[in-house]
Amino acid sequence: MNLRSLLDSSHKVPLGLVLHRGNMRMALIALSLAGVSIFFVGLIALRAYMLDNLILSARTVAYGVEAAVVFNDREAVMESMKQMIASRPIASASIFDRDGDELAHWERPETGGWLQFELILAKILLIESATARIQQNGQVVGTVKLYGSGRDLLIYLAISIGCGLTCLVLSGLVASRYSRQASQEIIEHLRHLASVAAIARREQQFQYRVKPTAIAELHELGDDFNALLEELESWQTQILGHNELLAHKANHDPLTGLANRALFESRLDAELLAARASGGRLALFFIDADRFKVINDELGHEAGDSVLCIIARRLRSKIRESDLVARLGGDEFAVLLTPLKDVSQAGRIACNMLESMIEPVELPIGEPLTTSLSIGIAIYPDHAIDAAGLLKKADEAMYQSKRSGRGVFSVAANTTSAVA
Repeated sequence: MNLRSLLDSSHKVPLGLVLHRGNMRMALIALSLAGVSIFFVGLIALRAYMLDNLILSARTVAYGVEAAVVFNDREAVMESMKQMIASRPIASASIFDRDGDELAHWERPETGGWLQFELILAKILLIESATARIQQNGQVVGTVKLYGSGRDLLIYLAISIGCGLTCLVLSGLVASRYSRQASQEIIEHLRHLASVAAIARREQQFQYRVKPTAIAELHELGDDFNALLEELESWQTQILGHNELLAHKANHDPLTGLANRALFESRLDAELLAARASGGRLALFFIDADRFKVINDELGHEAGDSVLCIIARRLRSKIRESDLVARLGGDEFAVLLTPLKDVSQAGRIACNMLESMIEPVELPIGEPLTTSLSIGIAIYPDHAIDAAGLLKKADEAMYQSKRSGRGVFSVAANTTSAVA
């Protein structure tokens, strides 16, 4: 199939298959020529060996039957001849006296289904007979004439065909392997480039790169494609960074970096759904900074902002990784504890938060300031089963803490505890 027929065909043939077919044709032709050449060289060498062996056998028979021929003992001649040639690849043997009269004749018995093939091969390749003179004291007393058998030729032919087919199959497999390897670099690079392009187009993933190759043209193509991917990746990084910044601003308090009210309420709704499905519990803290308005009015907004940031850091340091701290606005904070094993766990965390405020707050003006927190705790599902109910119960509990003297936490239902 040439290039024009490939282009005209509606069925598109892969490049790897085209290269593989061409390589395999050349390999099979070369293997076939080499195999045929080796076969005929081996056949010629075998024929020469068989003729030499036949001559040697004739001389051996001539030496062995010398005495029997001299005494004209036909039975002894026949017996001696049979013993010497029975195991040799000889089709027939004749012994003549000095006058040319036949003293003995032997032919190989017709056994096996391959005799006809042996005869055909013998007639084609072993036409000549091997002749040896029988001598006594330098005088010719008879003649031995042997005709070779095609048995060895048939064995050689069978072995050659078997080995040839085996070698052809093995060589074909090896040639196929090397053929695929020879075209693999081209095909693999193009396939890799296509896969990277597909990922970039379908999944908008631009971080992948085309691997380098030793083929100059493909290497240059890969470099240009990688440069394009780098530009697209840079553009995507800028867009994603901008989107993340916008998302962070939309969901976090700009002063403290904590989650804002919108993110807190969204997380609260999701955790309530999960708790209903699993039968678990969660705790909601409503936290207010004590006397913050006085701090803000007397020391200024900068000091107030500094106090809020320090409170945010200390609250965040006392919760678990699965919990959430949010600033709802002003000096109001909220904490979501999930999952919750029991009320005492929420109490321990609340105590840690209150204790964290014992250390004075360092203001920007260099003066230390001591402040405290009032915490209200509501438990799902003990005090409410929805977000609004939990927030209301936690707010009521927080005001109970303020009425109890500040710097304490209260659990909904007016259970009050203070810092030890």
